[in-house]
Amino acid sequence: MSVMGKKAEKIWAYIVKHPKASTAKVAKACGCSPSYVCLLKKKIGTPKEVLEKAGPGSPGFIYVAPQEVLEKVNLNITRADVLDTAKSYVTKDRAAEHGDMESNFNTIARYWSVHLDAQITPTDVAVMMNLLKVARIKSNPKSKDNWVDGAGYMACGGEIASALRA
Repeated sequence: MSVMGKKAEKIWAYIVKHPKASTAKVAKACGCSPSYVCLLKKKIGTPKEVLEKAGPGSPGFIYVAPQEVLEKVNLNITRADVLDTAKSYVTKDRAAEHGDMESNFNTIARYWSVHLDAQITPTDVAVMMNLLKVARIKSNPKSKDNWVDGAGYMACGGEIASALRA
């Protein structure tokens, strides 16, 4: 009996067959987000089969440090990685799970308008959500997720603003 879900099994099966594959390539091949692949690697480490196939010193060796080590290390976050990950999030069809992006931002704007007794627009929502991520970055600048999410919110806001002018 497997202790992993089917999605996790699919990811590890791909990694075992392709130990040199980048996180982005694994995510694309398995139909999931790069952050899920990273989370899975951090959560359970590298499977024995991968370590046996590509041991220390070999070009395909994959080592996943425990979470507590990763949190202490300054991870090399590149602008391309942030933007590529954000792009994979905002261009993937998430409507089935989260609903239509424009409708969600409109709904949030209406709720915030009532709560704040002020007119809030969907583009304001994108900016405010980005500011939330900026505030989180202040307390944890090494968290890639906040940088990625901030870029994603700005991209969504830009698309909404563009549609308003059309």
